[in-house]
Amino acid sequence: MRRPLALALPLSYAATLAAALLLFAGSARAQFTETLPKETWMLEVAHNHTWLNSAYDNKGRRTELLERMERYDPGGGLQGIIIPKAAAEYDVTVLQLRYGILDNLTVVLGIPIVARTTVVPDMQWIEGDYQWPLGRSFSEDDFWQWASSMGQPKPGRWEGNKGVLSDIILGTRYRFSDHLPQLQKVGVGIALTAYYALPTGAKKDPEQLTASGTTSWELHFQGDLGFHLGVDKTFLSIDKRITLGLEVFYEAMLPHKYDTPRGIVNPLLLNFAPYAGDTYRIDPGDFMGASVAASFVLWKGPAKATWITKGNAAKAAKLPPMLTFSLQYTFTYLGQSDWTSDSDLWDWTNEKAWRPGYKNTLTFQLMLSLLRVGVPAQVFFRYRSLSIIPGKNCRSVDAIAAGIRVPMKFW
Repeated sequence: MRRPLALALPLSYAATLAAALLLFAGSARAQFTETLPKETWMLEVAHNHTWLNSAYDNKGRRTELLERMERYDPGGGLQGIIIPKAAAEYDVTVLQLRYGILDNLTVVLGIPIVARTTVVPDMQWIEGDYQWPLGRSFSEDDFWQWASSMGQPKPGRWEGNKGVLSDIILGTRYRFSDHLPQLQKVGVGIALTAYYALPTGAKKDPEQLTASGTTSWELHFQGDLGFHLGVDKTFLSIDKRITLGLEVFYEAMLPHKYDTPRGIVNPLLLNFAPYAGDTYRIDPGDFMGASVAASFVLWKGPAKATWITKGNAAKAAKLPPMLTFSLQYTFTYLGQSDWTSDSDLWDWTNEKAWRPGYKNTLTFQLMLSLLRVGVPAQVFFRYRSLSIIPGKNCRSVDAIAAGIRVPMKFW
């Protein structure tokens, strides 16, 4: 059989990649126990676009991202209330490199790069007490003119974090159910996943009201140290068309030290160092919870005799199906944060915004695998939402992602 020139890869590479992909086929639809075959690499590149304009308060009500700020005359009445109707957008590209040390042991290096962050504060105003010298209450223009005379500008659109690293992830997964043949016979896998986030992310500029950092704590999507125990059940009786999964997890947020705002840019809104101290520490509180997931084969697709299977269509039929849809629900309990500075009052003011709560996350994914037709790639599209099901003391985040996975075998 003569190969087209475009697919004329070295025979040794084709043979080893074919063997790896055939091994990979058995676990490619698993939710929480997927590992790579021994000595196989997987490169994944995904771009995520995230947006949010609200959060859930201590009663589970949707509210603004930033707290309302009541402004008073020195020794006098209420000037007015600033209501930040802030909205934020993040663009993050995540590079993942996985390697199969054993068929049931995989290590992962994840490199998240924030391409851009945009925050629009949209500072609105509610009038306060009647001002006798003016014959009326302070208007929004009155307040910002007064604030400007005190050196306080009106916060505007902020854009930053262009090409800035988030926390690099080192992870591993061990599927120990491979040592229990009775579980394999009924399509059950059990795996332990662990990861650690290197502190490579950038902390936000303390002098900017709407600036955002790129650390795990500031993005609030995972802990610094995590442990996940997952179970998958693939239904062999219906040709492996449905896989169900369950996972429980614990993720620790480690304490971090930050510089206290000194009011250099915002003297009226961010001048805390005189009483809170030059620095403060945050113990953000840990995450724990559980996920349930289901994966459905929508279309197995044709099984082509290509270079991947050395011209064997029967082997191609064992590769992952072409179109798979999966959905996942995750409940995450959020622990109480602990702020430590020279001011107990300032600590509690911040801790109130990060009290114990929970997230309800829904994730939908569509995977297109091209392995059966001779292309070593899997393309996926994902939608993730914390706004469909309300939470408590968390942000209401939505995200879409698109990416590609490419398996590789070099020996």
